[in-house]
Amino acid sequence: MKITVALAVLLGLASFDVEAQAPYIVGTWQLNVAASRLPGPPPQMHVRRYSVLDDGTLVGLAVFVDSRGNPGFLQFAAKPDGKDYAEYDSQALAAFQARGVTSRRTYTETPVDSHAVEWTDKFDGRVIASGKKWVSEDGRTLSFTQRSKNEKGEETEFLYVFDRQ
Repeated sequence: MKITVALAVLLGLASFDVEAQAPYIVGTWQLNVAASRLPGPPPQMHVRRYSVLDDGTLVGLAVFVDSRGNPGFLQFAAKPDGKDYAEYDSQALAAFQARGVTSRRTYTETPVDSHAVEWTDKFDGRVIASGKKWVSEDGRTLSFTQRSKNEKGEETEFLYVFDRQ
C-alpha cells in the first residue's frame, strides 16, 4: 500500500511539470487593451497562440503589430522545468536562417500551480524581463505581468490581459 501511494505521488509530481498550465493555456488569445496596463501606446493587434507537443513542450507564438504599424512575432518552445530554452523574434530567426546563429534570447517557465507559471526572458544570460502568467479558473482569460527596467534603469511592471478566442 505504501509503495502504491508513493508511486502515485511521484507520478503526480512528474506530470505536474509537464502539465503545468496546460491544457488551460492551449488556444488562441486576443489582447484586451482596456483591461491591460501597457507600456506606452497599445499595439494595433496582439494575438497569442499556445499549443502542447506530445512530449509536454509548450509552444508559444505571439504575433503583433505595434502602435506604429510594424509587425513582429516572438516564439518559444519550452517545458515548464525552470530551464532556459531558445526564444526567437524576427531578427533572431533571420540570423539563424542566414548564418546558423542560435538565438541570444531564452525563455524559462517554472510552475506555480495548475493554472500559473513564473517566466523569465534573458538576453545573453542577463534577465531582461520576468513575471507571472496565469489562466483564470473559468478558462476565459489569460493574464501576465511583465517586470523589466526602463531606459533609466527603473523597474516597471505591466499587465497584459487576453481573452480566449
